[in-house]
Amino acid sequence: ASLDVDIWGKQRAQIAASLGVSNARLAETSAVELEISTDVAQLYYGIQTTYELIDLLNKLHEVAVFAVQTHEARAARGLEARTLLEEARAQQLGIQQQIVSAQAQIKQYRESMRALVGAGPSGLAAIAPVALPRSQAALPATLSYELLARRPDLLAMRWYVEASFDKIDAAKAAFYPSFDIKAFFGFDALHLADLFTHASQQINLIPGLYLPIFDGGRLNANLNGAREGSNLLIEQYNEAVLNAVRDVAQTGSRLQALDAQTGLQKQRIESVAFARDSVEAYYQRGLTSRLAALEARQPVIAEQVALLTLNGQMLSQEIALTKALGGGYRADPSVELKPR
Repeated sequence: ASLDVDIWGKQRAQIAASLGVSNARLAETSAVELEISTDVAQLYYGIQTTYELIDLLNKLHEVAVFAVQTHEARAARGLEARTLLEEARAQQLGIQQQIVSAQAQIKQYRESMRALVGAGPSGLAAIAPVALPRSQAALPATLSYELLARRPDLLAMRWYVEASFDKIDAAKAAFYPSFDIKAFFGFDALHLADLFTHASQQINLIPGLYLPIFDGGRLNANLNGAREGSNLLIEQYNEAVLNAVRDVAQTGSRLQALDAQTGLQKQRIESVAFARDSVEAYYQRGLTSRLAALEARQPVIAEQVALLTLNGQMLSQEIALTKALGGGYRADPSVELKPR
């Protein structure tokens, strides 16, 4: 049996450093989970945005099909040149290309999501179209350390820094003398019959004192290495905090810009819709053709596509802001050394 008397706290510091590294790795696991969940959310809403885009493109395609049929009938009767028919057909084919591209994009999103969640070829359930949520994210009034401390990557780096302090303490304590006690109990006899008698019992206590007289160079090197490693971790942590503040500020700024653009885009849709309503009113009174009334819808749908693009970008930035703010992360209970 042996007993190391930890007078200077060397062993306690080493244990604290190991626990700090363990807590840091727990936070790193949460950081990876946050990264994956963010990517899954981005892909999911990318799919939903593309679903709505396909709906708008189908409306454009209906108008284009009617235009082709109308120009084809007029060209067959010699009422207009075939040029208008070919232009309408080219526009119809262009819309079909956009629909095919959007459908392929949904398949790519699904495959990326399947790879992220680790599902098999048929392990990912069908994703039904749903309405996109309204924008609700907003930049916090203050970016205090308490708010940023919710980020698991920053918490992990903080644990690494604290563990480096404990490593420095352990390296310092190694310069001091260490004291231990060794004890043994056994039996010693020349004959087997006398082995377990009281006279053959052997008991001894051996106190020991270790003086690191000739290890000064190695101990200095260990201490300098621990200090340099700690300084490097502190610099990395400070840089990570600055980057976190920058990410939140930049994402919030982009959200504000997109919100302003969305408001202007809605006004554009209202203006274009007024012209559409006027043409449809003329059509209801027999003052214009049905083709003109349908073609008046195209600019409105085109502006709605632009608005959908802005809404998709806002959703993406909201998810990015949620990630930059830690995604609702709450640290797991840290590993602590408890007396037994």
